[in-house]
Amino acid sequence: MLLMDLQIEKAKGVVAEEIRRNPENYYAHYLEQTCEVFRLIINSSDKEYDAFVENFRKKRKIMDGKDESSPHYLSCYAEMELQVAVFSVMHGSQFAGVKKGYGAYKDVYKNLKKYPQFKPNEKLEGFFNVAIANLPPFVKWAVSAFGVKVDIKRGFRILSDVYQSQKNIEGINAESALYIILAAKINKTPEMLYDFSRNLDTAVANTFIHKYFRANIAYWSGKNEEAIRILKQEEHNGNSEAMIIYNYMMGKMLLRKLDPGAEKYFLKYLNQLTKKEYLKEINYNLALYYLLNGDLVKYKKYCGVVKNQGMDLNERDREALYEANLDYIPDVNLVKAKLSLDGGYFEAYSRAMKAFEAGHSKVPAYELEYHLLKGRFAVINENSNLAAAEFRKVIELGESQDYYFASEAALRLGETYHRTGQTVLAREYYKKSVKLYKKEYYEYIEDKTTKALISL
Repeated sequence: MLLMDLQIEKAKGVVAEEIRRNPENYYAHYLEQTCEVFRLIINSSDKEYDAFVENFRKKRKIMDGKDESSPHYLSCYAEMELQVAVFSVMHGSQFAGVKKGYGAYKDVYKNLKKYPQFKPNEKLEGFFNVAIANLPPFVKWAVSAFGVKVDIKRGFRILSDVYQSQKNIEGINAESALYIILAAKINKTPEMLYDFSRNLDTAVANTFIHKYFRANIAYWSGKNEEAIRILKQEEHNGNSEAMIIYNYMMGKMLLRKLDPGAEKYFLKYLNQLTKKEYLKEINYNLALYYLLNGDLVKYKKYCGVVKNQGMDLNERDREALYEANLDYIPDVNLVKAKLSLDGGYFEAYSRAMKAFEAGHSKVPAYELEYHLLKGRFAVINENSNLAAAEFRKVIELGESQDYYFASEAALRLGETYHRTGQTVLAREYYKKSVKLYKKEYYEYIEDKTTKALISL
């Protein structure tokens, strides 16, 4: 459970002692690499990535020929391949990463054929079914190129079955639960696990990583106050990796609350960061913070940082890049309204919308966002007729304009009709959303729309 508490150095120490005593223990080498994975996902430079890949090659030489017919060996090897594949893509070696990932995929199914009831293989099979269906745009070609077939529902069902069979095994249960949570995040549906995360075994739920994800799930479920409360319970006590993701998440939560403390956490996070991932996202969050506080100079400065620094492989970073390149400066009251609505602060949302109504200019983008937010609020209040009217208004005003609002409104109108059982209208508006969508827009629009059409 040391890794689940992000006590990475302690975990590495335990594994290092085992390797010293038994240098050919392939499971220990697998665990050592997994320790590095936890650390590098949180913060890593290109140099550290290169060292990670080189260490993988060294471990392969040690592991080759050791118990290769064992399901444990094959599972460890496949998972190590998958880990290297993910980091290869993250650090720009996209083709090499995809090939390595496909190798891991084939090894998992080879192992499943020989050992169909072996749980670690089932865990990877479930994860692959969700992850491959959610590949980012720049590597989606891999699915057709390699002829891979996946099923998201099957993936979640497998992961759930694995967790149920292992939920009483200390340590293993925490990992099985984490795989379900990671799959839901990759699938852009973390809110589906709100009840699951709240009902985990106490020993699992109280580890740092699971508290962090419980807070994260509450955040994405529009329960920002609960998210803050959960994260504040966690003591990171100088643990550098824990402190980094704590600062990342707390800054975003406080921004949704319109709390001035957000700035401190964003700046601390950026000062600790060596990796390029999430650099654009947090710099844009800082830009919004300064916009909300009337500092237009700093808003523009940090938008410039978003455009010129970091990487755009991560969806959050691509969203930040889209925002930083807008041809208008966002309206402060609409920014407040959106953040408040996303966080579940409905009184603050209403105040911001009234302030906008009292003095807004007829800027087309402002009008579109205003009606989109009204539609979203109507959905929360279960007023389907008002929601549909607002979303139709956005489509009418915005379908000829180069903003994401009309495409998102069509998606949300499709969802509104879907919920009320009007599948013909739902399909019509889902298709309209796809037609209006452009690749620069938020990817969740296309992703949700495509999945919704498949489900009809």
